[in-house]
Amino acid sequence: MEIQFDCINVNQIKMSSGIFVGPNSQNNWSAHKKENSALGTIVGNGNVVHQNINVIHDEDMVDMPIKKETIKNSHGKGYEDA
Repeated sequence: MEIQFDCINVNQIKMSSGIFVGPNSQNNWSAHKKENSALGTIVGNGNVVHQNINVIHDEDMVDMPIKKETIKNSHGKGYEDA
């Protein structure tokens, strides 16, 4: 099966993103991030934000626990993942 694109437009690249073209392999990726955003993102021309109060109430004792463990693939070989 073949899929062909005439053009790939990327509007934004964030952490843990990738663009891969051609025969390739991405193994053992691991990314961790927590973000609290009360207002969000303001996009465009001439936008005005007046007298805002943004409150984030986050009761987590541990925001993002990460446990590393070894996962075995179908060939019996292990690799670490979070």
